[in-house]
Amino acid sequence: MSGHSEQGGEVLVIGWGNILLSDEGVGVHALRRLGQDYRFEPCIRLEDGGTSGPDLLHLFAEHQRILMLDAVALDESPGTVRVIRGPDIQRVLTQKLSVHHLGVSDVLALAELMDYRPEEIVLVGVVPENLELGLELSPRLAECLPRLIEAALAVLRGWGVRIEVLDETDRPAEPMPTG
Repeated sequence: MSGHSEQGGEVLVIGWGNILLSDEGVGVHALRRLGQDYRFEPCIRLEDGGTSGPDLLHLFAEHQRILMLDAVALDESPGTVRVIRGPDIQRVLTQKLSVHHLGVSDVLALAELMDYRPEEIVLVGVVPENLELGLELSPRLAECLPRLIEAALAVLRGWGVRIEVLDETDRPAEPMPTG
């Protein structure tokens, strides 16, 4: 199986978060690293969701599988990475870290209301340590970023997506642009 589902839709990977609030932007940082360090099939779309939840609603109608990367409020230690599926996603997103979680939660609810029902949605989340103003991840989250990325890659591989690790000479000179 390739990145296309049996119904022919593409796979969407969305990195959510506010990169101005340190660890709150971990989903965007992870997405950028995926775009910089890996090559995916053309049917894989990487999207910087930032904090613009409702603006991306149409993407839920266009894709059969959606992988979301984000900071999540769980009663666990900072740096804990979790793969969350099904109805547990809404439950986790109702425990808001910031205003953007309202947007993501709303997108999921609106997508269902409008009958935009991807075959599968998975959230790979990490518990943040620092949500204060800052452009860099906290040392703890910077250290666990590879685990978050590996969990995301495992989900994609489980969907049959072919992934190529880029060596230094193949990597883009500039980081992946934000959407």
